[in-house]
Amino acid sequence: MGYEILNNFAMAKAVPRIIPDALVTSLRDPPRGLTIVIPNWNHEYVLPRAILSALNAVRLLSELQIPAEVLVIDDQSRDGSLTLLRQLEALYYNAGLRVLALPRNSDVVYVRNLALLKATYRHILFMDADNELLSSNINTFYRAIVETQAAMVYGNLLYRDQTGKVSMIINNESFQDRIISRNYIDTFALYDRVQIFDSGGYTEDFQMPAHEDWELVLHLAAAGRKLVFVPVVFGIYHELEQSRVRAAGEDDVKKMTEHLQRVFDQLRIRDVQPLKTRQLRYHPDTGYI
Repeated sequence: MGYEILNNFAMAKAVPRIIPDALVTSLRDPPRGLTIVIPNWNHEYVLPRAILSALNAVRLLSELQIPAEVLVIDDQSRDGSLTLLRQLEALYYNAGLRVLALPRNSDVVYVRNLALLKATYRHILFMDADNELLSSNINTFYRAIVETQAAMVYGNLLYRDQTGKVSMIINNESFQDRIISRNYIDTFALYDRVQIFDSGGYTEDFQMPAHEDWELVLHLAAAGRKLVFVPVVFGIYHELEQSRVRAAGEDDVKKMTEHLQRVFDQLRIRDVQPLKTRQLRYHPDTGYI
């Protein structure tokens, strides 16, 4: 059985801080394939939907001879998540489901950085427990990230509100300069694990709660990495009333925006600086658009 528990000492040693110097040989040349990562904290009721969509993607990729797995990292949930995950792993371990249980709550930034170490394959897909993959399209995104050698590829997300209605499409624009003042690129995307790790991973900055994905996008762009928009539906973003992003108030968002502008555009000249990632749109069947 692949069920794993990290003790406190192992956790402290695992990811004190993700830095390029910590790259081990296996991370510098990991095997080809895709690890789908689902951080979980008390999402028992929506976990099966996310895991099913991820396992469907694993099955479809395996039919194309692309190795894949699903890694669920439970951040010490106190609902019935862990019991459910143990049962699901027993049923679907041979289908590619792995579960890692943390003995103390460490927050999602720690979990995502830990996933960079614990994933098996070169490329990694981050999805929240309340997300749902459009499994049939994942190979298109996998081809795109391999062919472009981007640090991140992302696509359209269907935004389903609490009534079940798809009310809008989000995540549907290429990287543009205005992202410094307002984020529109979600964590729900596909990444080159080595490039993300080599860039320092997700920030542990206390000033960025619930918006560490925004900081990572800006950091990757400033570091000369490629972020590529693929004009295909990636998945479904299910609205939850008590999500981390919705819990952030207007004052919090204002402070975070000011912080990011100070870090990435202090002199207000970023829009005239060369960036490798502006307006990058790609489809593997047609090339750059």
